[in-house]
Order: sequence, then C-alpha cells, then structure tokens
Amino acid sequence: MKTYFSIVVVVASVIGTEAQTTSLVQRDSITTTATTLEANDQLLIAAQGPLIHIINLDPTGDPTTIGSYNFSEAVLGLSLDNHTLLVANSHDGLKRLDLSEPADPKLIDSSPTRGQAVGVASSGGQAFVADNSLGFDIVTTAKELTRVGEYLADGFPRGIASSGTLVFVADQPNGLVIVDVTAPTTPEVVAVLSLGSDPITRVIVPDQTPAGQSEPPIACIVSNQAGLQVIDLSDPKSPRVAAPVATRGQPRSVAMQNNQVYVISENTLEVFDLSNPGLPVLLASQSVSDQATQVAANEEMLFVATPEAISIFERP
Repeated sequence: MKTYFSIVVVVASVIGTEAQTTSLVQRDSITTTATTLEANDQLLIAAQGPLIHIINLDPTGDPTTIGSYNFSEAVLGLSLDNHTLLVANSHDGLKRLDLSEPADPKLIDSSPTRGQAVGVASSGGQAFVADNSLGFDIVTTAKELTRVGEYLADGFPRGIASSGTLVFVADQPNGLVIVDVTAPTTPEVVAVLSLGSDPITRVIVPDQTPAGQSEPPIACIVSNQAGLQVIDLSDPKSPRVAAPVATRGQPRSVAMQNNQVYVISENTLEVFDLSNPGLPVLLASQSVSDQATQVAANEEMLFVATPEAISIFERP
C-alpha cells in the first residue's frame, strides 16, 4: 500500500491490554494466491508473479474475482487510486492499468525506469518508483506517464511510501530517508533516521492522512533486529522513534489505516492502535495460517493472503 526504545514501558502496557483484546470476525475467503495485495473500498488487487487478479468488493454481495491481467514481468509493487492501478513491473518499469471496467482491465500507459522497478507509491499526481539499486524515479500521472525527476540514493531502496510532497525510502544501509519532492527536478533529502547496524527493510505510512494535515503524523518501519517501530513525524525534518510495537514475532507484512497498524508475524494477525504513538495498544489478535505472508486494509476490512486463499476479516 510495512517498515530502538522504551521497551519495558511499552511491552508492559501492551501485555496489560491483552486480556481485553478480541479475535476478528472472518467475513469471507477467496481461493486465490497472492504475494502482493492492494485494496480500496471497491477493489482488491492480488498479484502473484506476473499475474494480477481483480476482486470486486461490492458490499451487497460476496467478493468475486471478476478480471485478471498477465504482465510479462513479475509484479513487485502496486498503488491503487480509485480505478487506476500503478504497477512496479520489474525490468519492464512502471505500468498503468485502467480498471474502470474491472472485468476488462486495459494497459493504458507505461514509463521505462532506469533499472528494476521494485516498488511504487503515489500522491499528488505523481508516482515514485523504487529502483533496486538507484533510488527512485519521479513520474507525473495526471496525463501521460512522464518521468520528470529522480532521486539518486547512496544505498539500495528496500521499501517506499509517500504522502503529500514527502517520499519515505527504506534505504539499505542508510536507514529511513525522507525526501521532499516539491520540486521534482531537484528532490531534496530533508532527514535521515539511521538505526546503525540494524537495516530498515520497510516503511509504511497511513493510507489516509487526518483531515487538515498535509503530511502523516506517524509512520512505521520494520528492521531486521528491532522489528516494528512507530516513527513520530510531527517534525519531518527530525523523525524519531516513538515506540517499538510488541508483535508476536518478526513482521512479515504490515499495513496502516489512519491510526491503526496491521501486522502478520508467525501465525498471527495483530491490530494495534497508535493514537498515542508512544504507547501502542493491542486491539485484536487473530490466528491465521503459518504461511500467511501479506496483509492489506481498506476502511472496513482486512485481507490476509496465504498460498491457498485470501481471508477477509472485519476491521475492529
């Protein structure tokens, strides 16, 4: 749409709320495999290798796979905006699908990238395409896809997210890099948050920013040693770790909506409330397949992918 500490205080607070946590209500299941998921209120996109399935989320009926599209390269990242899908398509660069008729998706545009497109984020009429080794490309999306700028990284992008005019890069080995793209031809690094020898592998920002704010107040990062942590972005030029999140195990997949974060680790899906960024509260915990690898969210539901199916749960 993922990823050091007041450990004693935070863990004690989370443990103290476990007795009040609940299981999630499972609404449905779809027999489809996915290694990448993206959702909005109308559609769920499930990608496996070069193939994507388009699933209708009409609230008046059961979720149904209504369309598909097969690319020539693996799908490594997705960004869904209403009925337009941006695809990081490995060595084939950035692709755009028109899903206004989901049963008949149409490839309407593409933009070559400097290297292998491994992730994509979008905001403000622009797409930001993470390159496996070169940083990210800045591509306008208002009309034709047009590359208008680039950020050259010193390290290797392992995750990318965006909100407003800020792009967040999980850079290995440099850490969390925050880039201002107000001037796309001359993007500017405004902050770097390093965890030293602990590489950051993912960065996740909320799918929705609170009303009246141009940038998200928090983000989450995942690193190899510290796991999931909340980042305070109240001053984007001085990001700081607000708290660790005491997940069951090392996070495999993370998604955010508003002030909630959804985490798959081991055989568990956990939901945390981050309304107080310094004190994450466990709201719900749900057993899932030990092969669950992906989670996505929309305003009402959570989607968990395994090699056999996608389970759909109601959000708490």
